Amino acid sequence: MKTFTNLNSLSKKSSLFAALIGAAVFFNSCKNEIDDTRPAIAAIKVVNAYPVTNPIDFYMGGTKVNNTGIAFGQKISYFEAYEGSRSVNITAAGSLTSLLTKPVDLKGGFYHSLFVIGKTPAELDFLVLKDEFVQTTEKVNVRFINLSPDAAALSLEVVGDTTTFNDKAYKAYTPFKTIGAAKANLILKDKATNTIKDTLNNVDLVKGKIYTIWAKGLETTTTDAHKLSLQVTEH
Repeated sequence: MKTFTNLNSLSKKSSLFAALIGAAVFFNSCKNEIDDTRPAIAAIKVVNAYPVTNPIDFYMGGTKVNNTGIAFGQKISYFEAYEGSRSVNITAAGSLTSLLTKPVDLKGGFYHSLFVIGKTPAELDFLVLKDEFVQTTEKVNVRFINLSPDAAALSLEVVGDTTTFNDKAYKAYTPFKTIGAAKANLILKDKATNTIKDTLNNVDLVKGKIYTIWAKGLETTTTDAHKLSLQVTEH
């Protein structure tokens, strides 16, 4: 099955990608007529995987992207950005004081996910992944990431499916894999001990859609909202 990684190669029939593809095609056709030196367009989504109480604001190139603070576990849907090395900054929501500023590299014509990660302010970081999907109308695309800073290696089980999402240390991830659409039960396990760490039941994995299922939070916290658990984020 062909892997589609370029914005312009994805089917325009997909409602998920239609707006971005149209914008990229329009821009690319116009830049050839007007200014060939302008950089190509990339797409980026942002997920807050930093287990703190206060929401964050996200800035790219000095411009705030979000309208309201991004709470732990929430996301900003894909937005367009020029390719290349882009300066990214996060602050506590409503504050102008930077918590972390660093460059991230974006490749024109590709989708990216940026995860804000870490356990403490000193460990705060960005994990940027290129989102390389498999185009499908009858199956579901699923990727697993371990974003729990203090957990051991973890595995995801999709009950009833034999596809493996095993043995991922902190910041490690699987490629997107195609599985059957279902009302699925998801189990998060410690790889070494096979201990169940969390379960999500009756998760609606819809055919033709794309999901990142990720381990979030901390094993050592006493704050319920920040405890180790599974999160399903749709692309």
